[in-house]
Amino acid sequence: MIDKSESWIFESIHLHGFELLLAVVLLVIMGQMYLRFHRQIKRLIEDAPVPMMLVESKSGNLLISNPVATRVLGVRRVGRYYLLPGTLNQSFVLELMAHFSTQNSAAYRIDWPLSANQTIRVEVSGRPTMYRGRPCWLFYLTPYQPSIDEVMEQVHSLSVIKSAFENLSELIFVKGQNGEKLFTNRAFDRFWGDRFDEGMNEISGVLKGRASHRHWTVDLFGRSCLLETHQSLLMSPQGETLGMLGISHDVTDWHDIQRNLRDEMDKRRDMEVALAQRETILQNILEASPDSIGIFNENMVYQACNQPFVKTLGISDVNDLIGQRLQDVVPNDVYQRLSKSDGKVLTEEVSLRYVDQVVHSNGETTWYDVVKSPFRDPTSGTNGVLVMARDVSERYLAAKQLEEANQELERLSFIDGLTQISNRRRFDEQLDLLWHIHIREQQPLTVMLCDIDYFKGFNDLYGHQQGDEALICVAQAFRNVITRSSDCVARYGGEEFAFILPNTTRQGALVIAQRIHAEVSQLSIPHQGSEVSECITVSIGVASFIPESTHNADVLVSQADTALYQAKANGRNQTSIHHTSSN
Repeated sequence: MIDKSESWIFESIHLHGFELLLAVVLLVIMGQMYLRFHRQIKRLIEDAPVPMMLVESKSGNLLISNPVATRVLGVRRVGRYYLLPGTLNQSFVLELMAHFSTQNSAAYRIDWPLSANQTIRVEVSGRPTMYRGRPCWLFYLTPYQPSIDEVMEQVHSLSVIKSAFENLSELIFVKGQNGEKLFTNRAFDRFWGDRFDEGMNEISGVLKGRASHRHWTVDLFGRSCLLETHQSLLMSPQGETLGMLGISHDVTDWHDIQRNLRDEMDKRRDMEVALAQRETILQNILEASPDSIGIFNENMVYQACNQPFVKTLGISDVNDLIGQRLQDVVPNDVYQRLSKSDGKVLTEEVSLRYVDQVVHSNGETTWYDVVKSPFRDPTSGTNGVLVMARDVSERYLAAKQLEEANQELERLSFIDGLTQISNRRRFDEQLDLLWHIHIREQQPLTVMLCDIDYFKGFNDLYGHQQGDEALICVAQAFRNVITRSSDCVARYGGEEFAFILPNTTRQGALVIAQRIHAEVSQLSIPHQGSEVSECITVSIGVASFIPESTHNADVLVSQADTALYQAKANGRNQTSIHHTSSN
């Protein structure tokens, strides 16, 4: 028999065993719910229609990234791990977490670098969370949508450019990346009509940057025309090919003038032979010709000339020259200028053609197209020289003005319109040239990328006009720093500038960087939106090494860009050198 005390003990044991079993069952259920909850978090991130990333707070490691982030932001998955693009380092993620931890902003606008030459602007939102018992940050990234004011400003700029193109007489077209027609001006449409495919045919070699050629075609009225066409690739600030620009000039009239000139010169040569055979006609031709004509024999004595000829020499009458040698009737400086070519034609029996510049006593200048040819007197059989000169001042001045205009256009194509220093195009061409020179000479080449700190905040606080003035002042300070003609400073894009320092070591680059910081500091441009100073400051990234033929110049720019990001990550207003740079 079991008494009541023993019965109570057995009941107590039975009750505790049931509670233990119940606790185990609850733990199993909670564990399954815990795993299911985290699988749902992972599936939610992976199925999201916008780029999402889950980052561990302590290490900054990327735990989860969805396919949209892989496609848009360049995030890669290697096995079970997710990797950011090669241009980003761990400090970039830690900076994002620090930003949201301190400011709790709704969105943080950044330029996300996909590669060394390509970035996209995104807005980042972040919130803290827990994943598998670890503190994490969940980031949402969406492509940045420009404001209405920014869009309207771009539309206005494009409208001004389009209006300018519409009023040009040149035939202008713009094609997209896939060869589709994006724009043609009125002159292009009037000339080609529905034949725009013919007008936009690509020139061989344009894929290397730009190309030119001339070809014959007909306009809508059947008129034969000679077109001189220049085509250039259109590049974005990030180095992407956007399309192609083509500009054609109708040079038919110029071609006709050249042909007529050749025809006339042929006629003049024929006339010279006829004149040598018929001496009686010579004087009539000399008097009738508006061009300057003179003939001297092998003894340098002039046998015939006309009034325009002696006028160009500063002689008053024809008879003052005939029967005389040139050195006896003109000043010595005039004789020295003409005698060398006279002697060459006479002794070597070769024809010469050149442009001679004559400054008259009243200060006016005349240009002559001069032809000196061997001449044989049909009567005596002696040798001599026939000199003919045509006043081409008007044509020469027009050609000179056109050349100067083309040189100015070429110069402007390498100058940044706002800061008046070199632009990105000039920087790229100069770097490519110096890269190959330094490969041959095995000398160190340095590239520095310089970014104005918190410049977006400066624009937001003071306005874009003040921002432009600040860019101009900073660019002038940079120009004051470089002293060698071989050095180059260029506006690389926005508030970013780039320096090329040939034959410069890392130590030399640091000296230049210190001068840059000092010059910018002396500007004392107020910047209340900066987090590092009350005035404008800059961050600098330096890359320097001796180039090798197995690499290209983009490696140097990429290293400088990485160093610039490191300078920013270290707190800005400082210089950072890429750790592999050594010389």
